Amino acid sequence: MIPKNFVEFYGDQTRWFVGTVVNVADDPLYIGRVKVKIHGVYDEIEEEDLPWAQIVVPVTSGIHEGVGQNLGMLVGTQVFGMFLDGPTSQLPLVMGAIPKMGDANDKTLENYPLNKVYETETGHYKEYDDSPDGRVREEHRSGTFYEMQNDGTLHIHTTKDLNIVTTGNVNVTVNGGQTTIDSQDITMTGNALIEGSLVVNGDTRVDGGVSVGNDVKTDSGISLNDHKHKIKTGSSKGITDKPV
Repeated sequence: MIPKNFVEFYGDQTRWFVGTVVNVADDPLYIGRVKVKIHGVYDEIEEEDLPWAQIVVPVTSGIHEGVGQNLGMLVGTQVFGMFLDGPTSQLPLVMGAIPKMGDANDKTLENYPLNKVYETETGHYKEYDDSPDGRVREEHRSGTFYEMQNDGTLHIHTTKDLNIVTTGNVNVTVNGGQTTIDSQDITMTGNALIEGSLVVNGDTRVDGGVSVGNDVKTDSGISLNDHKHKIKTGSSKGITDKPV
């Protein structure tokens, strides 16, 4: 893609251009090339006849043998660059984009320029707010998001289900002292081990046997291990009174 004689067009032989991106989707090589209507050069050329322009990317993006960042140029973007083949003008190289009036993202306005926002054309976005009360937020266009707040709080909000799957163990350590689950119904599959006291404020139903390794006591002080029954007076069938 880079001509062997490109060094001939350095310095005074370099030909710069400014243009508008008109096609980002049809690159047959799938390497992020775009078609640019270059002002003063390709004005009379139909889109289908425009050459594909490569895009300069940051060195941190890699872009080698399928590894690296996918390019996200949009149709209508105003760009500048140079021709790798000089006056022949068939090998355009896009070197950057030029923002236009109206290109600012509304989410950056409140704390501009400390709020950095990246948003896709369908509404997914990432936000990095470097203001004193700044946050980090990533949101799906459905409204599902996670947000790391300035005090270290992590907030996760989903508009539908939250599914966590692991092939190993799940270990949750709560140093704050309390865990609260607010749900209409809770279903647990498998065995449950509770090391500590269990308080139930409501009715309890057991569809199966109950094994008790120690004693069971009521609030009134009746012990399952120690209580006794008296036979009701006059009963011939072993009917007992309340435990004592």
